[in-house]
Amino acid sequence: MNKYYFKVNDLPPKKSGSKSMWNTLKEAKRLVSLRQAALKEFDGQLPLERDIKITLIIHILKNNHYVGDLDTFVTGICDGLMKIAPRSELEGDFWSQSEYIDIHPEKFEIIKDDSDVISIQAEKVTGETKQQWYEVTVEGKNKK
Repeated sequence: MNKYYFKVNDLPPKKSGSKSMWNTLKEAKRLVSLRQAALKEFDGQLPLERDIKITLIIHILKNNHYVGDLDTFVTGICDGLMKIAPRSELEGDFWSQSEYIDIHPEKFEIIKDDSDVISIQAEKVTGETKQQWYEVTVEGKNKK
């Protein structure tokens, strides 16, 4: 079983409604933060394909009770750790910037398919923090 843990200073990407998070500048920026942190921790390993477990803890500001629905963040994390779906559109020229080559949605993946996720634990925690941040743990097995 492989286990990866990383923290990101911001809110997670959200998938909501019919608009693609890959094609929304605000969410695309959050996807960059997620994928850069994941890339650093994952360090060239093969994508996880079996028995995948995800833990997501979102640390929000004390007076910011509504930052989004927890399920939209969970979906954003799951989709953000995979390659982009073939029919999804990317945000203009945003993803063609050279600093995003290693995390490009059509190339980089931690999870092969989120249908192989067998467990998700997620929570929003209100705290005395001055910045919102989240932590992700991804466990699973590579195909061998």
